[in-house]
Amino acid sequence: MTTTTPTLQTRMALAEIPDRLEALRVANTPTNANRRTPDEPTPAAIANTPNGGGGGLGLRVDNMNVGQEQDFSFSPLPSPDELIIRQRGRRRLTTTFSPDKINGGIGGSSSNAIRSPFQRTPTKNLQLTSGMILRSSPRKRLTMGSTPPEPTPMETYSPIKLTSTKQQLWPGTPIVKKLKMDDRPVAQTNNDVPLPALLQGLSQQQLIDLIMCNIKQETPTATQSAEEQIRAQLPTPDISLLEQELHYAKRLIFKSLPTSRLCKKTDAAAYSKAAIHLNEFKRVLQTQAKRLHDSTHWDALVDYVGMAWQCVGSTPNWESNSHNAVRRQCFKLLACSCYAAIKHGGMRLGQTRLETLERNLREWSKDYEDVLSCVNALQRTLNSRTSL
Repeated sequence: MTTTTPTLQTRMALAEIPDRLEALRVANTPTNANRRTPDEPTPAAIANTPNGGGGGLGLRVDNMNVGQEQDFSFSPLPSPDELIIRQRGRRRLTTTFSPDKINGGIGGSSSNAIRSPFQRTPTKNLQLTSGMILRSSPRKRLTMGSTPPEPTPMETYSPIKLTSTKQQLWPGTPIVKKLKMDDRPVAQTNNDVPLPALLQGLSQQQLIDLIMCNIKQETPTATQSAEEQIRAQLPTPDISLLEQELHYAKRLIFKSLPTSRLCKKTDAAAYSKAAIHLNEFKRVLQTQAKRLHDSTHWDALVDYVGMAWQCVGSTPNWESNSHNAVRRQCFKLLACSCYAAIKHGGMRLGQTRLETLERNLREWSKDYEDVLSCVNALQRTLNSRTSL
């Protein structure tokens, strides 16, 4: 039975250390100095190979000492980042790049000829390239059409010839006219709309001012003659629009009345619903009659009275006498307008109109007795015509 002494056990343990370190060691970048050929045995194989009478133990100790002298050390392993940096190797200068040379020229040393990476990027030497013609970018040349000529001094520029100067600088530039902002009314600048359509949007006072400005001449005599021409062309006012507005107000009165057959349409309950529309009807009648009275169109006022009297007479006649106050007020307003037209119009109203008015006044006296005052005024007008 073979016994192992403590000294032999220590030697055997030390001989196993190179094998374990060889498995843990990361090789550096292979070079010619530390590159091992495939035929060369590993340190562990050398340590375990017996050698004659000396035995294998002595060789293990010697090989261990040799391995410790070469690469093996008990220092900690490097970090992964450091290993990657080692594998990269030293950075070398590229052979395809021609570095800038310093002012020393060709005769300078090679160390001075290489530009330091911390130097600023060299700029163009304008003195050396003064003979070159500076051109714009290709995109700009394609957009503008051609290469611009020599720039013209600022002294030759003129605000009047700005377009021609621009064409001289850039011949291919299209001429774009800037639209001038006009503060005049649209009616004066828009020629596509006919004049009658534009006049419809004007108020009555604007139309009056427009006509008076056009007939005003340099001399009073010319102005008077222009006014006479306008007077000769003035027609009788059209009361058809006034009639439509008045009939619409009357229609609202009847629409407010109850529609049930069990309810009366002339009692107090029906009047309470139609009271607001009665007041509106009275307001419209008063406004229209006043407009014709103020404009002194007496013939149109007589025609309007005949039309409006029938419209007022067709309004509801309420059971209560107090509820018919609005109706009586409307008749009174028309009678006063008729009296003013007969008084101021006189014989200018025409023979036919006066005779028709005389027949109507006899019938209107049934609705409103005070209208007989108009009959008396009309008789005086007719008598004055026969006396002349």
